[in-house]
Amino acid sequence: MQVRSTAPVRICDIGGWTDTHFSGTGAVVNFAVDLPVHVRVQERPSEPGAPPSVEIHALDAGYRVEIDDVRSVEYNGALDLLKAAVVRMGVRRSLRVEVWADAPGGSGMGTSSSVAVALLAALGRIEGLELPRHRLAELAHSLEVEELRIECGVQDQYAAAFGGVQFMEVDYPSVRQYALTLSRGFVAGLDQRFLVVHSGESRLSHDIHTKVLGALSEGDASAHAALDRLRECAYGMRDALLSEDFDQMAEIMNANWEAQKALCGAITTPRIERIIEIARAAGAAGAKVNGAGGGGTVTILCAPEAKPRVRQALCQIDEVEILPCPLTFAGVRTWTTR
Repeated sequence: MQVRSTAPVRICDIGGWTDTHFSGTGAVVNFAVDLPVHVRVQERPSEPGAPPSVEIHALDAGYRVEIDDVRSVEYNGALDLLKAAVVRMGVRRSLRVEVWADAPGGSGMGTSSSVAVALLAALGRIEGLELPRHRLAELAHSLEVEELRIECGVQDQYAAAFGGVQFMEVDYPSVRQYALTLSRGFVAGLDQRFLVVHSGESRLSHDIHTKVLGALSEGDASAHAALDRLRECAYGMRDALLSEDFDQMAEIMNANWEAQKALCGAITTPRIERIIEIARAAGAAGAKVNGAGGGGTVTILCAPEAKPRVRQALCQIDEVEILPCPLTFAGVRTWTTR
């Protein structure tokens, strides 16, 4: 028997950074897009009486690890998040696990959290467990902060588990999650207006988190004020979406980006600034970096008639890639095949 699963990634996280332990309370809006992660889990033979073993392959990264005994797993930087999922789920049989993602690594689109959600769902399914979506999100977050001691927010896991356009109020680590109900015409308008641009620069979100935490710990007044502005942006984006106001959405994206940069200078780079400048000159109305910043991808909002000009202008920049980003209202999915 084998189990497959997929989960979406997210873009345009308005209010991001306020879903962390160093913010305490916060609010976030994000958009799930159909650039999914994929997981395949299948049973493999084992000797009678032998401990369960797991072979893990990250197909797109070319990495492979072998866990000889799931009761004694070493975290050493090699696919640790996937190992942590195996540990947390208490796997009782020998398995082969394969994962891959349609989104590029280091994109700032919450890919690692989506992988965690999809793998936990698949491992649960093969062990005969059907975990609720909110529980999958909670478990995925615990892998990073409890098992691996990594700085991590809580928004990405809920985007992966539920899909759609989510508004979340956070009292870390608790989340009150609301799926925003939008008209079909407005959703179609969002698809017409969003562009996601890969800058050609990857980054480690943990490193950026550490720098922001340092600034906040040292009492940086501008960083604390930026968190307050980011919370306000999330509520503003929720209201703009419910009133179907594209112009207000663009203003909030721009305000959110300025607040992000006020947290830490490492959140932006000269290349990101150039991408946003060129996009605006070509007619883009709103722009912000996805996730922690420092590289990765930028979400751009522009009128449908301006989108071809913006796309053409951005494609003139070396190593820039326009990624597909259709919104998806399907969260994590699992199914069994033979």
